[in-house]
Amino acid sequence: MSKKVFISYSHKDEAYKDSLEEHLSLLKNNNIISVWHDRKISAGDDWKEQLDENLESADIVIFLVSSSFLASKYCTDIEVRKAIKKHEEGSAIIFSIIVRPCDWEGGNFSRFQSLPKNLKPISTWKNKDSGWVDAINGLKESIQKYNFPSAVISEPSKKNFKLTDEQLKWLVDTDVDFSTRKYGKINLDDIYVVPDIYFKDEANKESDDIECLNLILNEKNYFLLSGEEQQGKTSSLKYLFKEFLKKGLLPIYVDAKNISNSDPNSFVNKELSKQYSNLSFDEFDVFLDKVLLLDNFSSIGLNEKFQNVFIESISKKYDWVVVTCDSSFSYISSELPAFSKYREAKILGFGNSKREILVKKWVSLGVEESISDIDLYSEIDGLKNQINIVIKKNIVPPKPIYILIMMQMLDANTQRSLELTSYGHCYQYLIYQAFEKAKIDARNQEKYLNVLTELSWAIFKNKGGLNEFKLNYFFNDYGGKYLSVDKNDVIEKLICNSILTRNNGVVDFKYPYIYYFFMGKKIAEGFLECEDVKYEVDYLLENLYKEDCANILIFITHHTKNSWVLTKINEVLMNLFQDQPRAVLRKDQLLFMDSFVRLIPELVLEKREIQKERDKHNKRLDEIERKKESVHDYSVDLLSNVTKTFRGMEIAGQIIRNRHATMTRESIANLADNGISAGLRFLEFFINISDSSKKEIIDIIEKHLEEHPTLSSKKIIDYAEKIYLHLTYDVISAVVRKIASSVGSREAVEIYNALEEKEKTPAFILINQSIEFQFERILNIDSVRSTAEKLKNNPVCLRILKEMVIQHIYMFPVEYKKKQQLSELLKISVQDQRLMDQKKLGKG
Repeated sequence: MSKKVFISYSHKDEAYKDSLEEHLSLLKNNNIISVWHDRKISAGDDWKEQLDENLESADIVIFLVSSSFLASKYCTDIEVRKAIKKHEEGSAIIFSIIVRPCDWEGGNFSRFQSLPKNLKPISTWKNKDSGWVDAINGLKESIQKYNFPSAVISEPSKKNFKLTDEQLKWLVDTDVDFSTRKYGKINLDDIYVVPDIYFKDEANKESDDIECLNLILNEKNYFLLSGEEQQGKTSSLKYLFKEFLKKGLLPIYVDAKNISNSDPNSFVNKELSKQYSNLSFDEFDVFLDKVLLLDNFSSIGLNEKFQNVFIESISKKYDWVVVTCDSSFSYISSELPAFSKYREAKILGFGNSKREILVKKWVSLGVEESISDIDLYSEIDGLKNQINIVIKKNIVPPKPIYILIMMQMLDANTQRSLELTSYGHCYQYLIYQAFEKAKIDARNQEKYLNVLTELSWAIFKNKGGLNEFKLNYFFNDYGGKYLSVDKNDVIEKLICNSILTRNNGVVDFKYPYIYYFFMGKKIAEGFLECEDVKYEVDYLLENLYKEDCANILIFITHHTKNSWVLTKINEVLMNLFQDQPRAVLRKDQLLFMDSFVRLIPELVLEKREIQKERDKHNKRLDEIERKKESVHDYSVDLLSNVTKTFRGMEIAGQIIRNRHATMTRESIANLADNGISAGLRFLEFFINISDSSKKEIIDIIEKHLEEHPTLSSKKIIDYAEKIYLHLTYDVISAVVRKIASSVGSREAVEIYNALEEKEKTPAFILINQSIEFQFERILNIDSVRSTAEKLKNNPVCLRILKEMVIQHIYMFPVEYKKKQQLSELLKISVQDQRLMDQKKLGKG
């Protein structure tokens, strides 16, 4: 495991601290050390608490000695004293690096090793790099010789129990090997994110209360955690193991698949010697605060009767137990009475908040101390957007393992098939991973791909999975067209490795992405040859408002570059709201809202922290996604056309983003124009219907407000009109952003610029500006100035622009000087922003 280095220095020697970090880069990149100093403290954190915690956990303490260091009371009275105490306890090694000439030899730290050689201060070396290299060599030599203590825990008897090397290695093992070009091999500690869970209520139903897994650390109880395969159950037990150790408790991990009898003592005794180097069973048995972490209970080798006996035994012996099981087992756990006292919880997939944390950890690997905030958040959003498109409404389950596989693949730019687009090969990569797990060799992969392609078509035509009779019919028919395959061998292998699933005798695809992938493949390969396939494509296009149909169409674009796809998508987009002109958002069109915009309060750029704003934004997205119900069918043409418009725009944008490198400029421009125009025709329809229905809408709002006893009739009328106008304004603003996020692409910026130049309408101007914000993730003053100039006589559109700018500033780092320029340009006041930007923590 890497050793933690704590650098103690005076801020007047910051340049020396930075140079030291640069020269430690190789040790950091090779995961030999990690580095901490007080500039790691975030704004708002308790700096003293952070300093104390990180000094306490350090393995190596380095003093950068100078006259300023000696003059700093905090350095010499607190940090030096605490470091010496750690050294005397044997938990840390101390070094002094003399950076500037000073009278340091009488200091209480002078007895420890000092560098560079001959104690020549770094500042006096003719070539300062040579001085640093000499100091680093001295550090490395001493670190290699020093016998660092193993991870230890405290026990009431004062005996320290040590983990074995085997257990230490297991605790950081990710099971699947992950690495990046910048960082190399990744440990679990580098990328683990604590998942959310939710508990079942007293009626054994899933509640709406989302909790963090950390709740288990603070509540001595019995827990049954369920989750799908590769949901992170074992990784979470590794995390809990380490956290229980930190709390002074004594955890033991047991894999239930190795249990063959109901006596808990037999397996615990066996595991103790593997996990602790100096802990006997008798010592463990009498320890009051011990915790049993029991993994994979679904695989335990006991029958139902003895499963119950076993659970009763461990519940008597341990006061704190965490058991994990597969989701399917959680449904039958109620049949084991011994589980009645266990709190049942389900591990959730990663929503927007958790995905951001995981992506941030990944992006920061190896560059955490050098990457700028601007580059950090830009890279996070770029990678997160790609992952969100692949996951897209749970097409791929949002499990940590899938997110990590995709990030590694994108990092290495692996592409298994040049015929597939960037997202297409993400899905195929995951499928090949499943094949490898199933031990399907390369010679047979083509066979399995073909079976799955034809099976997806049969399931599509059947409008659902196949029962045993239909499955037999499918394989008989398959054997008539292709070489025969062993039905039982193929199906069982695919089920065992999570490609297919069997529920109540019905075989179907385990995850939506596998089904959509092979359906897209079938249609892409058969469209030009099979009339039946052409007919079904027309069905998909007519039912674009249905989620399944829209997703299959997206996957078709992954599998073929043939022009028929673009032609079909363009036709659909052109036919949506075809009797409406495009909304242009001219001042005269929005005149009815001018007075409203002038009355609402002016926008203020408030003091906000970027990460907290991003956290709030992700939390809102997670809440929306949890409440949102899937759209399966609409009987009302209007609602279906609205949904078709948004889905059509998303498909257009997906094609542009995936195939921009091989499409002609004309094709990209046509698709982008048709996608934007469909959205603007809907917006025109909304504005017209909203205006014509204004009286009826206001009447409805008034009736609701009449229930408020403190409002006069005049106030009710005024409020109702303001609410109506606010709703209308919000929809206009939201649709403009939605068009940009759906159709936009970072690579096709010149196309959107050309469309804006061609149309010259406020609507196209705002959409193009929104695309720049969302996909380039930069705030270009000249661009904003140009947009503001074009919209200066349009109060509604100018207000929307201001809101876009403020939202961008809240979500991405922007220099204070640039904020001032924007404030003057857009007449937005800035509150306490300089104070937040310039806030520094630490000692002088």
